Amino acid sequence: MGMSVTILGSGTCVPSVRRSSPAILLRGEGKFLLLDIGSGTLRRLAETGTSINDIDLIFLSHFHPDHCSDLVPFLFATKYAFAQTRTKALHLAGGPGLHDLLHGLQKVFGRWIVPEGYPFHLHEAKGMIPFENFILKTLPLTHSESSIALRVEIPGGKALVYSGDTDYCENIVALAKNADLLILECSLPEEMKVEGHLSPSLAGRIARESQCKRLLLTHFYPPCDEHDLMRDVKKEFTGEIILAEDLMEIEV
Repeated sequence: MGMSVTILGSGTCVPSVRRSSPAILLRGEGKFLLLDIGSGTLRRLAETGTSINDIDLIFLSHFHPDHCSDLVPFLFATKYAFAQTRTKALHLAGGPGLHDLLHGLQKVFGRWIVPEGYPFHLHEAKGMIPFENFILKTLPLTHSESSIALRVEIPGGKALVYSGDTDYCENIVALAKNADLLILECSLPEEMKVEGHLSPSLAGRIARESQCKRLLLTHFYPPCDEHDLMRDVKKEFTGEIILAEDLMEIEV
């Protein structure tokens, strides 16, 4: 029992033709999960032939704009009266402050982003997220107060871990233990390391210490496209390493 991963956005807040802001589409067990929903996600979804009405769960790794800015257009689009009416439930999950985030957005945009006509479930995650056919586990990370990583497991099947933004910390190593695919941010080249984000060698270290089977790096600022990221990752991790590109598909 496996999962299919499509990279919808491998970039950051920096506008780019090549890379949209962070978003990953995960399909498995008849479910569609969005891991972050940054700017450009809805366009990328359309390019994959996926409808917003297909999405069962939206997971927000944290609340910085490049990771959640298409949430408002997503909810607004469910109001489109001439589209196929959404009937199945929508789950929205995130870290501490998720209730306040949604309520604050609704104060600005009003009824246009209030879910109507379908079941809506909000999960301000504290460890486990209840969700049919999957085991969803979270742990807080070192980036912002709302930052959490997600482990997605199919009972008796594969396991995937998504970090969102983070610096090196013990929680991401623990959550990623023996994962079939570990998806880590890798914001900048080694010599440009900044607090709160991973460098290539730190991403490799996490992969090695967690003993994951495959490592997928994403969340690239423009300087990453001009440097040899693989060189520094391979100093720490000898397993398979993949550098994300928008619309890349990976089987887990």
